[in-house]
Amino acid sequence: MTLNLDQPTALVLIDNQAAFTHPTHWGTSRSNPLYEHNIQSLIQAFRLASKKQSEGFPIKEIIHIFHSSTTPASPLHPNDPENGTRPLDFARPATDRSEVVMWKCVNSSFIGTDLEAHLRSRGIRQVLFAGLTTDHCVSTTVRMAANLGVVDRYLDGPLTLNPDDGIHNQTSVDRGRIILVADATATWAKGGFDAETVHAVSVASLEGEFADIMKTEDVVKALTQAK
Repeated sequence: MTLNLDQPTALVLIDNQAAFTHPTHWGTSRSNPLYEHNIQSLIQAFRLASKKQSEGFPIKEIIHIFHSSTTPASPLHPNDPENGTRPLDFARPATDRSEVVMWKCVNSSFIGTDLEAHLRSRGIRQVLFAGLTTDHCVSTTVRMAANLGVVDRYLDGPLTLNPDDGIHNQTSVDRGRIILVADATATWAKGGFDAETVHAVSVASLEGEFADIMKTEDVVKALTQAK
């Protein structure tokens, strides 16, 4: 499976925040020890690719989604004494403000943000998701991206339902692509299941119906080799 880098493409990074370094709040066992390395690799590759836009290449951009909890006891609450809402050092937005930053207060990155409108206005046809956590905010966002059809183009008008029989109108759809970079996500053990199992089942639940699954090394290789 490869990327089609002739298409406008966005990397959406979810909840890379200091709160997730809390030693006990989320649990003591996290999946994917290569998470930090893989996120850094994706960011570096996308930043290099985005520099080619001025030379006529299709859009390659990074969008950072951060979480601001409404629960006072959460490490992701704005008043957390350890400043848990701040970005992790390895995943800070670009200092030149060339990367979009949005804030949410629920699991989905599409609720209370301009993410859907931004992707549509930019004509993004391929969106990659990575971040924390695999089974909560990442999974919810990927599922909603698929349900919203944020990378699809309806060639014969908007897609509608017949209120009488529920049949969709015959509308031509040019499908875009939603990709989960599975080894650039991570989660914690819960419910008696170890972290790697929670992670693997979450990824398997998304594959096919909601997203294509790719590895960081394959994404980076495609971006590096793009002409």
